[in-house]
Amino acid sequence: MSTPGLVTALPTFSARELVLALHALRGASSQADYAAQVVAALARLMRAQQGWWLSEAEGGWRLLAQAHDEAAAGDPAPDPLRADFTADLLALAQRARTQGFASLPQRSAQGSTQWLVAVQPERAASDLWLLCLPDRERPHLNELVLRAQLVADLPAPGEAPAAAPAGDSPQVTWAPLLDAVLFAQRHDGFEPATLALVNALASTLGAQQVALGWRDEASAAVRLVALSHRDKLDRFAHAVVLTESALDEALDHEEGVRLDAVQRTDDAVDPAGTALVQIERAAPQALPAHRLLQQSLGNVSLASLPLTSGHSAPRAALLMVFDGEPLPADQLARLLLALRVALPWLESLHWRERSLTLRAKDDLRRRARLWLGPQRLGMKLATGVGAIALLVALFVDWDYRVGASAQLATDSTRILSAQFDGRVDEALVSAGQTVKEGELLAQLDVRDLQNQAADARAEVQRYTAEADKARAQGALAEAEIGNARTAQAQARLARTVELIELAANRAPFDGVVVEGEKRELQGAPVRKGDKLYRLARVEKLYATLQVPERDAAQLKPGALGELTLMTRPDEEIPLRVLSVIPVAQIKGQEGNQFAVRAELLAPAADWWRPGMSGNARVEAGPRRIIWVLTHRLVDQLRLWLWW
Repeated sequence: MSTPGLVTALPTFSARELVLALHALRGASSQADYAAQVVAALARLMRAQQGWWLSEAEGGWRLLAQAHDEAAAGDPAPDPLRADFTADLLALAQRARTQGFASLPQRSAQGSTQWLVAVQPERAASDLWLLCLPDRERPHLNELVLRAQLVADLPAPGEAPAAAPAGDSPQVTWAPLLDAVLFAQRHDGFEPATLALVNALASTLGAQQVALGWRDEASAAVRLVALSHRDKLDRFAHAVVLTESALDEALDHEEGVRLDAVQRTDDAVDPAGTALVQIERAAPQALPAHRLLQQSLGNVSLASLPLTSGHSAPRAALLMVFDGEPLPADQLARLLLALRVALPWLESLHWRERSLTLRAKDDLRRRARLWLGPQRLGMKLATGVGAIALLVALFVDWDYRVGASAQLATDSTRILSAQFDGRVDEALVSAGQTVKEGELLAQLDVRDLQNQAADARAEVQRYTAEADKARAQGALAEAEIGNARTAQAQARLARTVELIELAANRAPFDGVVVEGEKRELQGAPVRKGDKLYRLARVEKLYATLQVPERDAAQLKPGALGELTLMTRPDEEIPLRVLSVIPVAQIKGQEGNQFAVRAELLAPAADWWRPGMSGNARVEAGPRRIIWVLTHRLVDQLRLWLWW
């Protein structure tokens, strides 16, 4: 394909077209005007006033090509090859070779500020791209540098065009990636833009699924904001939780994560002959969140990238799921570079949507000042109401009640567990169901045990016949051996029959299933001692309260209160505090809490179940209203100001 004049013939100067034009010049590196066309397109791509392609030689720097913007002719940039700029140019080149690019402010002949940006071509170690940008482009400097780095692998002038790598598929070249980014940028909202981006990337990369995670602050957890082919997300879904954990884990890996599909062998038989097992050829237990997600999705490969702007902490992460092998490391780096161009735009959308709430708050404050400031009548009315409220708060008592989370509990529970290694053949009940004594809850597969019992019966008959035959022939020693073998086979038969009987797990009493799910147990492999169900009697129920540490001292045994359960929040159940456990329990972000045991003063209802949760309010005695409203703030200030 003929390439001369390709850059100057562009009808528009969009970033995508310029990048494509520069990549089209790869095959024209041997032509005389190759360097001039590269500099011209590069200057337009970076919105520069002037551009130079310099080559370092023993005698100094040599100019290969230059380009300039005619609109900036009235304020030209100083010549970078002038004698007084040699030291600065050398320092700029060294920094560019170390980190890929470098920038330096300078003054033009008209006194305006300009920025010299140096970019190191990857395939010409002694060359340097130098661009002069006006000061108005300074806020976009990082984005413009990233544009230049997208084409930094262009060949040097005179270099023979390199053959395309055999494994480079059309889905991961620059053009489709830029199309995906530009397609997302057509949307004005953060949510539709992110959804468009992940859908476009999934189609471009041939990924099974692409997920984008975002965090509002540097210390916040990653939140899944977009999932390809999904317009709605269930925040409590298991797959979403695993995806968010993997995205959060990706932020800790600067270079990204590549996790190949796990290779598994065929089914193998356990030496004991009791169960089939899967032998997994797994790598060391690294990247736990990625591996949990991979196990939940099946035989897939994963790739994830942290996304950051400049030197700040990563704000986002991208996770890709592939049916086959993940993208190679070099193509992941190319994808990361393309996404860095889109990240500042996504950040601006996110901030613009978030600032609407801040503007609403400012508007409320402004209206409050208008209502209370200039109008004296309103000020007086507010002052009078405030004075009355203050007097009431200072001298009127109010019954203070301590709030706590509560749960119904009982001490009459029983755990049903598997009596041998095997598989659940049938699970009949789930948590929450009421069962009767003797009712079958779960049946383990006994086909292997039945075969063992049949073998044991056959051995008993055979050893009995051998003993009788030896006794008839007068071989008393052989007869005793046969009797011993018969007894051994009978013991094995009795044990097998006992296990067959224990395979039927029945309810030991009337009660409620509080743990165990039919859909999880059906057909599941179990080992001896694994819990199948937990049963509880619906009798002698009591309440356990979790009281925050700041309010624990307000509760005393004998205090009355009410309990409302989430099942029926309109019904209040009276209770009385029996005891306060004098040991604090750590409850994550909720801090220390004290367990309180309380008896229920109402007769047990037929809908009560152990494990039901709700909220409780316990009377702590009368207190001044001012104390009720301010005691937490006062206590906190005392802790802060104590010395």
